[in-house]
Amino acid sequence: MLTTLEEALIYLEKYIPRPQAKFPGLIGLKRIEKLLSILGAPHLSYPTIHVGGTSGKGSTATFIASILATEYKVGLYTSPHLMKVNERIKIIRKVKSQNAKVKSTIQNSKIFHTLDISDRNFIRVLNLLVPLIAEMDNTKYGPPSYFEIITAMAFLYFRTQKVDIAVIEVGLGGRYDATNVVKPLVAVLTNVGLDHTEVLGNTVEEIALDKVGIIKKNIHVVTGVTQPSVKKIVRSKCSETNSQLLLLNRNFSYKVKKIDLNGSVFDYRGSSEYQNLKTGLVGEHQIRNASLAIKTIKQLSIINYQFTIGEIRQGLRNAYVSARFEIHNRKPLVILDGAHNQDKMKALVKAVKVIYPGKKITVILAIKSDKNAKDILRELVKISQRIILTQYRLRTDVGDTVSHDPNLLSKIVKEIDPAIDIMKIKSPLEALRYASFHVSSRDLILVTGSLYLIGEIKKFSMV
Repeated sequence: MLTTLEEALIYLEKYIPRPQAKFPGLIGLKRIEKLLSILGAPHLSYPTIHVGGTSGKGSTATFIASILATEYKVGLYTSPHLMKVNERIKIIRKVKSQNAKVKSTIQNSKIFHTLDISDRNFIRVLNLLVPLIAEMDNTKYGPPSYFEIITAMAFLYFRTQKVDIAVIEVGLGGRYDATNVVKPLVAVLTNVGLDHTEVLGNTVEEIALDKVGIIKKNIHVVTGVTQPSVKKIVRSKCSETNSQLLLLNRNFSYKVKKIDLNGSVFDYRGSSEYQNLKTGLVGEHQIRNASLAIKTIKQLSIINYQFTIGEIRQGLRNAYVSARFEIHNRKPLVILDGAHNQDKMKALVKAVKVIYPGKKITVILAIKSDKNAKDILRELVKISQRIILTQYRLRTDVGDTVSHDPNLLSKIVKEIDPAIDIMKIKSPLEALRYASFHVSSRDLILVTGSLYLIGEIKKFSMV
C-alpha cells in the first residue's frame, strides 16, 4: 500500500519505458484498453472532448474546459506537468458565492475553482490500480507505461468525482496515444506541424495521418489546419468516418482587435458573431486557440449543451495556462514561455514583436535534445540581442530527458547570426539570476525553448 506521494512517484518510475519501448504503437493502445476494461471502462462513463494537434492543444483544451465549467463539473487532463504530476489531472467547477460583497464583483455570482488532484486522492486512485498493474505483468500485453497509468488514473478519478464532461488532451500523435480510447462528442485538431518527427514521420502529411487517428465515427471535428495537403487528409478521414468537419476560415473565423501584456481581444464570426471577446492569454495564436474552443462549444450546443454569450466570455476570461507568455517578474520584466517547436516559437516571436517593438531582449534558452534546434533558433534570433544557453537533465514519464548541449546551440546561433552575444551558464536558475542583475530595467528577459526549462525555473524560484 502506497502511503505518500514520494512512494507513489517511486512506484511510477518503475514503469518508465525503456528507450526501445518508449513509443509502443498498437500494443500500448491495446494495453490501456485492457487496463480500463478491468476498471469497468471509466473513460466511457461521461462525455468527452478530445484535443490533439502539434501546437496549442493544452491551451485549447483549457479554453474549452473553462467555458464548459460555467455550467458543468469538468475534468481536464493535460500533459506534461511543470512542477508536480498532480497538475495533469484537474477538476474545474463553479461555486456559487454566499458572500454579498463577492457577489457584486463576480459576474453571475460565480466563482471558479480549478483544483489539481490532491496528493491524497492521487495516492488513493493509484492504489486501486496497483494490483491490476501486477496482474497485467502476466498478460501478453505486459505492464502499462507510466503515461498509460496516469491516463487510466485520470479517467478513473473523473468517474469517482462524477464529472459531467471531460476534456482530454492527446499526449503524443493521435492514433496510438493512450488517450485515444475515448469516444468523444467532438475531436479538435488544432494544427499540424513538424514535431516528434522521430516517431510520427518526417513530413506534415505523415504526421497528419497519425493525428487524424483521433477522429471517430459520427462525431464533430473542429480544426485549424491550414496546409492544403493536410486539409485533404482531414477531409478524407471525416468522409471515411461520416464525421462533420468544421474548418477555421471556412466555417468560422476571428479578427484580432488588440494584443498586449494583459491579454488578447478579438471578434469571433461563425453561426453566431461575438465582439470584443477577451482572454488573459497573450498572442494571436491564443486567439486562434480560443476560436477553436468557441466553435467546439457551438457544436456542443447542437447536442443539447447550451451556453450564453456571457458564459463564453466568462470562460475565456477565466482560462489560464502556466508558461504561456507568463509574467514571472516585473522589475526586470521576465516572461516564461514554453515554446518548444518551430510553430510555437514563431507564434511567440510574433507576440513579442507586437507587444515590445524595439525592446532589447535577453533570452535564456534550453531546448530538449530531440527537438530541431536549428528551426527553433531561426525564429528566435529575430528578436534576440543576447542568448544565455543553459541546460537540464531530468527523469520524466518517458525516461531521462536532457537538453541539447549548449556548445551545439552556440554553434547554430553563430551560423545563423554571428552578431548575437552568446553566453553559457549551466544552471537555469543561475542564468536567470545573472540576466536579472545585468539587464537594464527597460529590457526584457525571455525564458523559453522548453517546458522542462520553465518547470526548473519555477520550481527553484519557489524555494
